[in-house]
Amino acid sequence: MIVMILFLIPWAFSNARRWTRKELFFFLILIFLKNIINENINSKSKYFLIYLSILFLFILISNLSGMIPYSITITSFLIASFFFSLTTFIGLNIIGTIYNKGGIWKLFLPEGIPTAISVFLIIIEIISYIAKVFSLSIRLFANMMSGHSLLKILMSFAWTIVWLNFSFSYISIVPMTIVFGVTGLEFVIAFLQAYVYMVLVSIYLNDAINLH
Repeated sequence: MIVMILFLIPWAFSNARRWTRKELFFFLILIFLKNIINENINSKSKYFLIYLSILFLFILISNLSGMIPYSITITSFLIASFFFSLTTFIGLNIIGTIYNKGGIWKLFLPEGIPTAISVFLIIIEIISYIAKVFSLSIRLFANMMSGHSLLKILMSFAWTIVWLNFSFSYISIVPMTIVFGVTGLEFVIAFLQAYVYMVLVSIYLNDAINLH
């Protein structure tokens, strides 16, 4: 469903004869993403602009899909977030290998390191490098799951108060007000998590290309 949406967005805009507010909104998003990507990847950003933009939109739509009644947020499942992160991590290593050949191993042992501590440094660098997969997946999963869990708890609490004793139903106004506030916050978090995910991937991509 998300892939179909990603294909339908440019197709819907391609038939328009003049700019609409929706087109302007997506255009501003792309300009915003382009500036962020240029800051992190520098001269080679043009080769990855489309990929990172699609990645951002994919994560964003995945996050927002859970705000639709009777639907789910696939990024709130750890296995799904881990799958996205693992495949992205594998792709970054392939790109780094293509650009640097065998030189990508310099990430684990920078120049000028004393031989006595080189073994320990390599082990630490490998662990921190692999941890990128878990940092991407757990951050996305934890933020999306916690917000939805909080909404579920507040809604259940308010609904229970209404049906427990109708005379005290006015008390449910407090949690219901909080529910509306948290719902708005969830929309913001959905955008921020997609943005953070894209920024982190672009930083990791820059490390793989330029061996930082």
